[in-house]
Amino acid sequence: MAISLCMGLHATHMFVPPTPGPLAVAGILSADLGQVILFGALVSIPVTLVAYLASLYAGKKYYYLPTSVEDTPENQNLPSAMMSFLPILVPIALMLLKTVGSMCKLTGTPALILNIVGTPAVALLIGLLIAAVGYHNIFPEDTKAWGFDGVIADAMKTAGQIVLIVGAGGAFSGVLKASPLRDILTASMSGVSIGILAPFLIGFLFRTCVGSATIAMVTAATMITPLIDVLGFGSPMGRIIAMLACAAGGMMVFHGNDDFFWVTATTSDMDTSIAYKTLPIISVLQSMTALVTVFLLSMVLL
Repeated sequence: MAISLCMGLHATHMFVPPTPGPLAVAGILSADLGQVILFGALVSIPVTLVAYLASLYAGKKYYYLPTSVEDTPENQNLPSAMMSFLPILVPIALMLLKTVGSMCKLTGTPALILNIVGTPAVALLIGLLIAAVGYHNIFPEDTKAWGFDGVIADAMKTAGQIVLIVGAGGAFSGVLKASPLRDILTASMSGVSIGILAPFLIGFLFRTCVGSATIAMVTAATMITPLIDVLGFGSPMGRIIAMLACAAGGMMVFHGNDDFFWVTATTSDMDTSIAYKTLPIISVLQSMTALVTVFLLSMVLL
């Protein structure tokens, strides 16, 4: 169950905004966020299914029972299911509605409203406000939550790291565009039909070496941005395919240099040897499944 949950989260974390990686890559590649959500969710379905089937096999082969499971206190104050999901679902719904409105060529006041609330920054801000209201309803006595020592500060620390990563990626992209390396790469890749393999391989290398899925995706997107036309991703749909290819490559190899690897192992009381025998292999299966799915989409949409 722990492996299945982990790898299911892994799939949506890589493909479906508003998680940081897809959100950042969509911005770097100037891909429509609503369509990224739609096609990212589509790709994540077979990827999650493969992880589920592999988890069933791994669960039977490496069966164990956790020894340090603690029951949740019955009187613990927890949010309702609706309040738990709203901060995530509302921004996604708003961004999707904006995309649908654009596709349907909606005009007038409804289109104006959707263009405002469906903008990623505004939609995510609305989600943040909903989460803040939910937290205040559960912990009204926590007056430090909104200060430098509270949960907002902790969230800003995490967000700040992502902003720095994206900023560094943008700077790197600017250097590539301004340097002769762009012309060299363009000349060397002209006539070479590598397509989605370029972002896929870059994402794979950085995920394996660095461990951060966000860094892997952002780096892959940054490096292909100057070559977006040469690689055949210049169209709006091509940019979405490129984003999905970055995510597919960034899925593997998921191993011990990733914090989430140890979170999964420790919270589920999983032996390290079992974690190393299962999670990296399933991540490779997910990545290859995603690559095939993205390739099929590119054949249909490009």
